[in-house]
Amino acid sequence: MPKRATIIFTSNDGPRQEGPGLFVYYCKYSGKHAFTTDVDIDTLPRRRTDNARILDKSKHTIKLYTSESGTKLLRRKDGSVERQHRLSIGTLPVAYTSDGSSDILYIMDRAVTSYNRDAGAGDRVPVPPCIRVGESGNVEVTIELEDREKHVAIGKITADAVRVHITGNAKHESAQQEVLALMAKTLTLRLTNLTLLRGASSHSRVLVVEMLNTRQVYARLRGIPMPQRQQDKPGFRKPKPWHHGL
Repeated sequence: MPKRATIIFTSNDGPRQEGPGLFVYYCKYSGKHAFTTDVDIDTLPRRRTDNARILDKSKHTIKLYTSESGTKLLRRKDGSVERQHRLSIGTLPVAYTSDGSSDILYIMDRAVTSYNRDAGAGDRVPVPPCIRVGESGNVEVTIELEDREKHVAIGKITADAVRVHITGNAKHESAQQEVLALMAKTLTLRLTNLTLLRGASSHSRVLVVEMLNTRQVYARLRGIPMPQRQQDKPGFRKPKPWHHGL
């Protein structure tokens, strides 16, 4: 029977520090890495017109993982026209500059999160970006395999991935079977509700989960019972217990 490892979810996972004084931020809607910087953006001044955070690149270091998404013209209340050169994650803008060469970067209000400090989470433990809603509308979980372990188990959960211990070789077909069996049991789902896709490397996988939302998936991965009131919400479908022989 699979054993559960202790899940370590530390404050260093978000805002995760990649070095002394470096902070990692993610697109609040897709969960993808947006930028790493040497300043806590909550300490930056805000722009009066749209409440964006103002980051001066001549004073702070920032590494962007965005793509240029064209220029947007906005008409302000005073009648003036503002030109914004937008930077996006996928199709979602997260920041902009007044021109392509400006040192002043405006980080759009509520566009990014360090996820462990998301005010919208209230007292609940927030969901890390590695557990997100995919384009299909189902939950997707980024998994990193640690193979040739003694037991099959859920390991550490970080911003980037859920680490899964397996006994076999990550490159072999048996790895897929071990992961699916563990996840079906942990998430209390049928195998037909789970799809395991190849990731960016031989040790990386993407688990597609049907019937659960991101918070339910995260809670079950951490071994936390879901509150009864969550089950009572309209549209919630209680999954049937998974068992061998399906």
